[in-house]
Amino acid sequence: MEHHSNHDGHDDSRNSTRGMDAVGHAVPAGLSLAANGLRLVPSETRFDPGERTNWSFRIVEDGSVVTDFETAHGQRAHLIVVRRDLTRFQHRHPELDSDGTWRLERLAFPDPGVYRAFVDVVVDGRATTLGYDLFASGVDDVEPRPGSSRRGAADGYEVELLADGVEAGENTELAFEVLTEDGAVARLDRYLGALGHLVALREGDLAYLHVHPEETAAESGRAAFRVRFPTPGRYRLFLQTKPAGTLITTRFDVRVEA
Repeated sequence: MEHHSNHDGHDDSRNSTRGMDAVGHAVPAGLSLAANGLRLVPSETRFDPGERTNWSFRIVEDGSVVTDFETAHGQRAHLIVVRRDLTRFQHRHPELDSDGTWRLERLAFPDPGVYRAFVDVVVDGRATTLGYDLFASGVDDVEPRPGSSRRGAADGYEVELLADGVEAGENTELAFEVLTEDGAVARLDRYLGALGHLVALREGDLAYLHVHPEETAAESGRAAFRVRFPTPGRYRLFLQTKPAGTLITTRFDVRVEA
């Protein structure tokens, strides 16, 4: 099977959104290690917490290792790692070898527990998210989580989620406003070709929604997303923005009604 790849480092929205509708992954993703004929094969699944490890994985189709991937949001692969209690988050971009091996240096799991690794790729114009559980040995301490939270803070910035009630199955705009410590609106720089990056995970099975914002002005301090939550329930949102050149990650909790 011939695979086509865009290696120029630019985001080609025509290629990166095939298989998705206008609001991102309409169908929950990341629930399986195999989807769309692709299968995720990691080199290791067990780790010592706190130790940095060089990790690798491959993506296989019909018994053969896939070597060609298309660019989506400025990268040929996005790796999201989240502890299953939704309290730890990292977003990395592994490097691809010519033999189809994806390599990531210094991957670390800060605490014991079960982590879910999500791998976002585009092959033959189809966006696919594959998921795999990774284990950091030891006794984990599950942290409490609020039912709903609309404010977050990181590195001297405060971020507020501006949204009314959220209903399942409806296209909903989620706008986030980034402010400095003195309450001034922050200017947002682009990150991965946009003014923000949002990951939403459904509590219970960690169904994965991965969307990017609508176009907003950098001076507004706002990143707006249009997303459709597939079912009622609680979701945790991880927002990445880049005010004044500083990449920050904030988290929010929303309850989606029927």
